[in-house]
Amino acid sequence: MNKEKGEKMNEETKEDKLVLFENKYLSCFKQLSELKKEQDRLAKIEKDVKKELEEAMDSSDIVSVKNDYITISRVAASESITIDLKKLEEKEPELYAELLRDYPKSSSKKASIRFTVK
Repeated sequence: MNKEKGEKMNEETKEDKLVLFENKYLSCFKQLSELKKEQDRLAKIEKDVKKELEEAMDSSDIVSVKNDYITISRVAASESITIDLKKLEEKEPELYAELLRDYPKSSSKKASIRFTVK
């Protein structure tokens, strides 16, 4: 009985901590939300301006611009070929395992916090 009571109190304490945290940092949450909205608005403007410049450069047959404000370089379309590792693993599991043994690549990711701003 005491164990259940202790677990219940621990849950309430966690909930209380969360409520206190949210109340303390509510202004930060609001600020992040407003910043996200402003970023989205500016990103739309940036996209439209870039599209206008790209179309103007194409119609004027200009491939690069360099001035005090910006450097723009038009890169022609291209195609590249890579190995589809998922298909290789499915169709040639032994070869895939051998290559993975002979050419391993390890990546580390640092701890982070993911923000989903609404």
